[in-house]
Amino acid sequence: MNDTEDRKRRYLLLFGLGARFGPEELQAAYRTLAKLNHPDVATDTGAGMRMVIINEGYRFLKELLDDPRPPSCAEAPEDPCYDRYRRAFKTMSAAFDEYFGEGGRRGAVGDLEALRVRLREAKAQFALLVDDMAYNPYVDDAIDRIAGINKWLE
Repeated sequence: MNDTEDRKRRYLLLFGLGARFGPEELQAAYRTLAKLNHPDVATDTGAGMRMVIINEGYRFLKELLDDPRPPSCAEAPEDPCYDRYRRAFKTMSAAFDEYFGEGGRRGAVGDLEALRVRLREAKAQFALLVDDMAYNPYVDDAIDRIAGINKWLE
């Protein structure tokens, strides 16, 4: 596997995206990760470095979208671990979209308790993934997402 393919795989995992993602999916995932890890929100010392990695991943994946060449390999077959990870990531993303007034549902804008309820739901989905699946990169990332969600639940 070459360096570009390895970086792509890692960033797709970080952003919770499949191999055939679109610009809207990428932007939504970026916003979710930024809301979870921005140094103004996440007060731990690693927040700044996480944002550097998130920004670099966003730039890299955006360049892939802008590249007119077809992908070098077909999308991976159905993966139950990825499917469960993606559902949990979407729940987390929807929670932040509602809280910050983005997307279709705006009833919970600024409602911290509603955000926490949705984040608890996402955390439970990530936790089931960790409990039920053999250790793999999705499980590893789910553990990180749980830690990030815990900061919002404090």
